[in-house]
Order: sequence, then C-alpha cells, then structure tokens
Amino acid sequence: MSEPSPGAAASWPISRDLAGLRELVRRHALQAGLASQRGDDLALAANEAVTNVLDHAGGAGWVHIWTDDDFLTVDVDDHAGRLRPDACPEARPQIGPGGYGLWVMRRLCDEFVITQTGASSQVRLRMARSRPAGAPHHP
Repeated sequence: MSEPSPGAAASWPISRDLAGLRELVRRHALQAGLASQRGDDLALAANEAVTNVLDHAGGAGWVHIWTDDDFLTVDVDDHAGRLRPDACPEARPQIGPGGYGLWVMRRLCDEFVITQTGASSQVRLRMARSRPAGAPHHP
C-alpha cells in the first residue's frame, strides 16, 4: 500500500493486510482534517467492509479512498456482486456468530451506501470533513 498524499486518491487490491488498511485509512483521515476518533471509526468500517469481501465474496476486489471538499470517501468493491443494497439490517442484529459488520458500518459512518451491478458490489463509506461539534454521525 502506498503512502497517501493530501487530497490524493489511493487504490489498492483487497488483501488480508487489515492492519495496513486501517493505518492507511487513518492517515488519509488525519490529512483530511478528521478528528482522531472519526478516523478510527472510518478505519474500523473499512476493515469490516474488506473482511466481508474476504469472507463472503471470494476475496477479490479493490479499495479506493479519496477526499473532496466535503467528504473523505472509502469505496470497497468486490468482484462477486452478491451484496445487495437491502442487505443491511435497520435494527441491531441478534447476538450470534456474525452479522454485525454492515450494521456497524452504517452506525460508524456519516454515509453508508451499498450498490450492486451484475458483476460487482460496492460499499461506500463517507465521513464529512467538517461536522458541528456534538452532531451524531449515524442515522
């Protein structure tokens, strides 16, 4: 994974290097001006999205991260295309061996969107670069 430069986009293939992924997202978050906790939240959400690709979508795909004037965005694309836009539960999942990942991503990020084409699925995770103090960051 490459070192991010301020405002620049970065892309890399999905791998099992989750610690490296979290660190790269945190660096982008700091450079985008996000508070440390918000950067950690985005790094955790990205970790969950990549873990889903590794565990449920054959492990093939890409992570893209970039900033614009309003948001820091992380897209996690898989090549399986199985994840549907309606897959994220509205309510907290029941306690069990799994099933929290999508719900956690939705709760941690300012914006969370799943899109699906016939050949791929994408999870988009976004954090506003500026947000009033005390404003909630989940729906």
